[in-house]
Amino acid sequence: MTAGQAAADSGRSDVRLVYCLADEHRGELRDAALRIGVVRRPQGPAGGADAVEVPGPKGGVRSLDEWAEKHRGDFERVCDAVMAAAGDPPGATADKGGGGLGGYLDGVLLLATGAVLTLVGQMTERRSAERRTYGRQLTAAVREFRRIAWLYLTAYEQDPETDHSEALRAREALSGLLALVPGPAPRRAAARHLADSLPLADPLPRSRDGRLLQPHERKNEADAVRTTVDRQTRDVADLRRPAPVWWLRGSRHGGRPPSAGGQHG
Repeated sequence: MTAGQAAADSGRSDVRLVYCLADEHRGELRDAALRIGVVRRPQGPAGGADAVEVPGPKGGVRSLDEWAEKHRGDFERVCDAVMAAAGDPPGATADKGGGGLGGYLDGVLLLATGAVLTLVGQMTERRSAERRTYGRQLTAAVREFRRIAWLYLTAYEQDPETDHSEALRAREALSGLLALVPGPAPRRAAARHLADSLPLADPLPRSRDGRLLQPHERKNEADAVRTTVDRQTRDVADLRRPAPVWWLRGSRHGGRPPSAGGQHG
């Protein structure tokens, strides 16, 4: 810390020398020194246009460079005033340049803060993009399952031997996406329950109790499945409610997984 402070002080002194002894600021420095009263205007042409006279037994006529070197305290006081009047706080340039430990730590803190904010922003955007992509996939899977289920059920009413493989494929695709539903825990539990209870895991029956089902009986079977599909596709949409809703439902059900759409008649 002591070394850092020394480096900071040295940096500020360098700034004063560079700034106040620059050609464009020497006149300001001389005028300020005269107004503050630490020097006098020399009599006659001695010392040149920017010469000053230092009062006292160890004084005399000095150039501004000599005065800055031999009377460092007065020079720094006057130079600080010149820089402040110009809107440049003493040592500001040195601090901004990292001349001291404080400036270095400030720079590190700013860099670290910027990096963290960038990382958080990237993570948030990535998660948002992933949620949007998943939402589109889930919506598409629900529509496909509903479409394939309707086709299968309509065909089943006419022919109990209708191929069931496409309906099974659509069901498995939707079930797999439901397994990826994010938390909270009550929502994940409802999604798993919904995935397990999706209809058409097996073909609809061709016969019952040793006899072939009649067309009207097959229609009743198909209508019951349609009702279930309608209800459960609505339940999938319900899974996308905000997380606080699901925390509330979970507490209401005492830890038991609630259905996505609540109680159904």
